[in-house]
Parts: sequence; C-alpha cells; structure tokens
Amino acid sequence: MKNIKPLSLLGLSLIVVLGLIVSLSVGAPAPGNSPPENAYQPAPDFTLTSLDGERYTLSKLRGKVVLVNFWATWCAPCRQEIPDLSRLHTRYKDRDFMVLGISLDEISPEKIQKFARNYKISYPVLHGPRSELGKISKSYGGIQAVPTSFLIDKQGNIRAKYIGARRELIFLADIIPLL
Repeated sequence: MKNIKPLSLLGLSLIVVLGLIVSLSVGAPAPGNSPPENAYQPAPDFTLTSLDGERYTLSKLRGKVVLVNFWATWCAPCRQEIPDLSRLHTRYKDRDFMVLGISLDEISPEKIQKFARNYKISYPVLHGPRSELGKISKSYGGIQAVPTSFLIDKQGNIRAKYIGARRELIFLADIIPLL
C-alpha cells in the first residue's frame, strides 16, 4: 500500500464508482427491482375509482405500459418519489405509458385529493374500500412496504417489482424497452 500514490487510489475509486453507475444505467437489476417471482405472468386485475371519479380497470389498459404504485400520504419515501412519477407520466403518456397510484391510506378521499393537489400529482390516484384494497394488495403478493411498484407491459404481464422509492432513471431503464 505504501507504493500506491493517493492519486492512484482516487483513480481506482472513480473506476469502481463509474462501473457501478454504468451497470445501473444499462438496466442491471438493483436490489428490490429484479423481476418478481410472478414476472411475465398476467398482472392481477382490479377496478378502482380515481379521485376524479373515473373508474380504472387494469385489464382495460392493455396496449399501454403501466406502472402501478402502491403508496400512502404519510410515507416519506412515497413523497420523495412523487415528482419522478409525475414527470414519467407526463413525459411518456403520449407513448402509451401511464402511472396509476393506489393510495393505501385510511383517510377520506377528500384528504387524499388535497394531498394530491399539494404535491402536484399528474397521474391518476386510485382509492377504494379498505376490504378491496386488501384484496388487491394480497393479489400482488401482499404489499409489505410502501412504496411498492409493479411495471406492467402492454400485454398485461408483470415485468418488474420495485420495493422502496426509486428515481426516474431507474424506472426509465425498465420502461423504455417496453414502449
């Protein structure tokens, strides 16, 4: 170690960091967003109502790439992820992509709607009775943490699962090839 100059250590460190960045940017799976056990199987269908009163049925969205995001207003990582999800939805909605946010909150739709306005959420926020949300959560393997997101391809198959908040670039690496 004595013969290695500080600049050499810095250079080696930079190479390692750049290697990690490159591997993430080309879609190498990061912990928590590798294909789930049910990858390439049909995504469980659901019908929920948005805060605007529109009903969304997942199976009727075939032909679109859909990112289903389970979240809650009290969740700090969910709040951090919202701007990235809004940008993705806005930027790619004309390319047959959309985000559906499923609120797991136990508060009134009016409170969720106020939250959505304050956070400038551009994608549909869905809600429903606690019993229905429980069934949907269970059909997706049981949502143990929020946020948890599922990427659904145009044929309605689950392609990726993300546990915890993710940045826009992580989602994009998986979304772009499906568009």
